[in-house]
Amino acid sequence: MPSRKHQRAPETQREEEHSPRVRSLWSGTITFGLVSIPVDLLTAVRPRQTAMKLVDSEGHALGRQYHCSKEGKQLDYDDLVRGYQTDDGEMIVITDQEFESVAPEMSADIELRSFVPIEQIPALYFQKPYFLAPAGKSAKAYVLLAATMERTGKVAIGSFVMRGHEYLVAIVPDNGVLRLDTLRYADEIRTPASIGLPKRSKVAASKVTAFSKEIESLTHKELKIAELEDQDARQLQALVEAKQQQHDDVIHPKGAEAAEDTEDGAGAKVIDLMEVLRKSLSKSTVVRTAETSEPIDLAQRRAQRDARSAPAKKKSAPAKAKRKTARKRARRS
Repeated sequence: MPSRKHQRAPETQREEEHSPRVRSLWSGTITFGLVSIPVDLLTAVRPRQTAMKLVDSEGHALGRQYHCSKEGKQLDYDDLVRGYQTDDGEMIVITDQEFESVAPEMSADIELRSFVPIEQIPALYFQKPYFLAPAGKSAKAYVLLAATMERTGKVAIGSFVMRGHEYLVAIVPDNGVLRLDTLRYADEIRTPASIGLPKRSKVAASKVTAFSKEIESLTHKELKIAELEDQDARQLQALVEAKQQQHDDVIHPKGAEAAEDTEDGAGAKVIDLMEVLRKSLSKSTVVRTAETSEPIDLAQRRAQRDARSAPAKKKSAPAKAKRKTARKRARRS
């Protein structure tokens, strides 16, 4: 496999130099035949800079709530179950025990099944890239495997289990390091015929020549990395920095964190923020939402407070008398 030198834009290099060290997502072992190489799995991509959070006008993170579309009622996390929808539209409920019974067996191995030329894997099958890093004292074996695969022009096909899910993967040598790409399964790929694309047909040679000239006029020997940069994200970042320097619309939120999904798609536990607020305040505190808020009558509030405290005072008198009697008996003895 020919060696390729990756060009990095100056801005990207500076960001990578100051970015925090990437943590390992998974640790295991590459196994095939009698070979065993411990490795760590590291993500090869970063979140887009344009990613933003939904907050209210004061910058407080929003919580997630679940509602039943049929009955229109709010559901607690304990009310949620897994449902598998069949091709005919029926929903089959799967319990946690049933789901665990068909889950893949936990393993710390990337089991390689075969080695094939990379041209044999269509581009549509590649899903998400990761880096494999040598773990422990496996650096020599790691480098040897990468060099051998690169010299023979082969990539490895295998599978491994991470967070209860089995992934089909391809391990690709990439300039002395090993890259792991998760692969889509065959039933996830649509064919051109299935979506109505035209079949391949013959075209006039003169039109091919005309198109070739247009392509040749825009042909470059090397790809400009700047063409792969997200210009919209950079403009958004510049806007944010300008507003931050001018202290325009800068919010310092205080409150609950947003409830986010885990990487495997499981929903986060729903938290009723108003209920948490009520429990944190005293029993005499009245909490109203914006929709039900009314003017506060201080006189009425004092009357309600006195009414609640009055029975407590009456009940406290006998208790004091009992304590005094107990003290007298203790002194006499």
